[in-house]
Amino acid sequence: MRPRTPGRLLTPRAFATRKALVMFANNSARNRAAGPRTSRHATRATAMAAAFFFLLVASPARAQLRDRTPPTAPTNLRVTEKSAYSVTLAWNPSTDNSGSFSYTIRASNGHGATVGQTATSFRFTSGLEARGTYSFVIYAVDRAGNRSRDSNTVTVSLPADTFPPTAPRLSVTDVGPTHVSLALSGATDDGPYLWYQVFMNGSMVANLTRETSVTIKLLTPATKYSFTARARDFGANFSPSGNTVSVTTPASDPNDTTPPTTPANFYADNNDGCGEMHLSWTQSTDNVDAPSLIRYEVFVNGVLDHLTVGTGRTVLYATVNGQNTFAVVAVDSAGNRSAPASITIHVNVCP
Repeated sequence: MRPRTPGRLLTPRAFATRKALVMFANNSARNRAAGPRTSRHATRATAMAAAFFFLLVASPARAQLRDRTPPTAPTNLRVTEKSAYSVTLAWNPSTDNSGSFSYTIRASNGHGATVGQTATSFRFTSGLEARGTYSFVIYAVDRAGNRSRDSNTVTVSLPADTFPPTAPRLSVTDVGPTHVSLALSGATDDGPYLWYQVFMNGSMVANLTRETSVTIKLLTPATKYSFTARARDFGANFSPSGNTVSVTTPASDPNDTTPPTTPANFYADNNDGCGEMHLSWTQSTDNVDAPSLIRYEVFVNGVLDHLTVGTGRTVLYATVNGQNTFAVVAVDSAGNRSAPASITIHVNVCP
C-alpha cells in the first residue's frame, strides 16, 4: 500500500470554506437523487450552504476593498483678508489615496462650510459680526467617510463697521383716506442686515426691523403728506436720506354710511396683576374698508385710552381699584362707528 504524503495543514478559515463547499456539493447531489417530493427541503439546505459559503469567502473579500485610509490633514491654515463681516482663509491642500475628498471648515460661532477638493481658499461670512473674535479649523473628508486630522487653528478679531449704507428708495404702493403704504428698496451695505426709519413730514413714524414695507395708518382724509426714509446697518451707521415722496390721501366716500360690525368675542384678562389688562376681540368687518384698515377706539371707564388699527388685541391698565369697564368701538375710514363691545370686571390695582 502506497504511503500517503502529508498534506499542508489548513487554516481555520480554509477548513471552514472547504467544509462549506462539501456541504454545497452533497446537498446538490441529494436534491437530484431525492426527486420532486423532497426537492423543496433540499433546495432550502442548498441555499443555506451557499449563504454560509458567501459569508466565509465573499464577505472578507468585500471588507478588504473598503477604504480605511483618511486624507492627510490640510496644513498652514491662515487668514489672508478680513472685513467687518467676513474672513478669507487659505490652506495647504490635503492628499488622499482615493483621489476624491472635500474640506469642512468649522468656526467657533457654531457655523461651518463645505468646500470642494480643488479649493485652497474660502471667504467665510456665516454668522460673523463686526468687532467679533472667531476661531477656525479645517479638515478633509474622503468619499468613504474617512476624516483627516484637524489643521492648525487660527483666531481673528474683526474690525468695526464704519461704512454707512447707501440711501434707500421709497415708493408708494397703496393709498386710502386714512392710510399710505410704502415700499423700500435699493439700499446696500457691506454687512448682512439693514433696518429702516421712515419719516412723515419730518417726524419718524416707523422704525422697521428688516421689513421693507410699511403702512402708515390713522391719517386724515384729503390731506397731503411727505415721506422719506434712511437705512441703518449693524454698526449703527446711517445712510443719507433717500428720495421724498408726497401723497395726498383721498377724501372719504360720502356715500358710505354703513358702520363696521361690532367687535365680537370681547374678552379681558388681568392675569399679569397690578391692573394690567389684556383685551382681545374678533376683528370687525366693513362694506368698504379691509379689516387691516379698521381702527379701534379703546376706552377705560368711559375715557378714550388709545387707538389701534387692524388688530384684535391690545394692552392697557385699569384706572380704579375695583370695578372697571372696558370698551372697544370699530371706526371705518368714513368715520362710521360701530356699537361698542364692553365688559366690566373687578381689578386689583397695585398702589
